[in-house]
Amino acid sequence: MYIDINYEKCLGYGCQECLDICPMMVFESNKTVFVKDIESCCRCEVCMDICPTSAITITY
Repeated sequence: MYIDINYEKCLGYGCQECLDICPMMVFESNKTVFVKDIESCCRCEVCMDICPTSAITITY
């Protein structure tokens, strides 16, 4: 599994919807959002659904 964040689309530090919604706390932010713990991802895909710019893609 791979979580891709398209940084050209991502609103980054200003949005953080994925950080707020992720039940497994997979994401972290340090000026930009990034995946900190892909192993904890439960594959709910709620991060993809909540992203206002469709910047997150999960591939299996």
